[in-house]
Formats: sequence, structure tokens, C-alpha cells
Amino acid sequence: MAQRITIIQGHPDPAGTRFCHALAEAYAAGARESGFEVNLVDVAHLDFPVLRTQAEFEMGTPPQPIIDAQEAIRWADHLVIIYPLWGGMMPALLKAFFEQAFRPGFALKTGGC
Repeated sequence: MAQRITIIQGHPDPAGTRFCHALAEAYAAGARESGFEVNLVDVAHLDFPVLRTQAEFEMGTPPQPIIDAQEAIRWADHLVIIYPLWGGMMPALLKAFFEQAFRPGFALKTGGC
């Protein structure tokens, strides 16, 4: 059973008044009440640039907020990803976060097959 949970809250509105925020907070509260350790990554509050080239993705250095998020992901036994559907898909800010966080060497093998 997972003992450490990281919740990635992917609604891009930083005001914190959206249903996704309430859902993430309720999940975190329930998990803590059940004895789990919980980290919350609120993507709307992270300051990071959008990747624009393959070279940036493959060889660039992630900014500190992304490195911190990667540590929260690495720490977790269980990930929960919460986001609204916009046009049938995730918001652009969350996709940009995943592109920054899930780089080669972290979520992808580097070199060869």
C-alpha cells in the first residue's frame, strides 16, 4: 500500500477557487487522515518557461521549480493527477509542466534502446 502520495493539481487558475483545487485538497485531507504522507504540486504556482525546441527538451537544465516537482514525484509511491478537461484535453500549462518534468534522464531513458 502506498505510504507517500504526490498530488499534481493541474488547473491553471492560481486563485484556488476551482473544483480541481477543492478536489485536490479533499483528497489530500482524506489521505492524511488515513495516515499517508502527502505532497501537493500546484502547477499554477510554478514559474517555468515553455520548452520550444527538441534541444531544450533533451539537453536543457530544468528550472528549480521543476526540479522540486521532480523530487516530489520521485518521493511518491503513488501519483494523483487532477486537471480539468479543456477542449477534451489537459490545459496547456499542465502539458508544459509534463514536458519540463518528464525529460530524458528523469522519466525517459537516455541513449540507446
